[in-house]
Amino acid sequence: MEERAVVYDLFYDEKDVEEDDAVMMRSIPLAMAEVGEKISIQFVAGGRGLQQRLVSMGLNVGSEIEVIGKGAFGPVLITTGDTRLAIGAGMAEKIMVSPLNP
Repeated sequence: MEERAVVYDLFYDEKDVEEDDAVMMRSIPLAMAEVGEKISIQFVAGGRGLQQRLVSMGLNVGSEIEVIGKGAFGPVLITTGDTRLAIGAGMAEKIMVSPLNP
């Protein structure tokens, strides 16, 4: 009979996994956010290049932003602090956000 080695993750915490799942379930793509809605970036469903580009623009996980305009298939206009940015439609689909609590 063949035995298999089992590797246990020493840092695995079921509570963290449940919290991560909850965040993913209530997150929507930035492209689906409504104009005037204040939201927070939860995670980026893209590669390292996209993540680096967002960081260079001052957008990190946890950043609070507001959608100030968007077209049907064009860029999403956002503001964070005193900065206004236009995020392309493709990028906006990969930035997952959730509404801020009032």
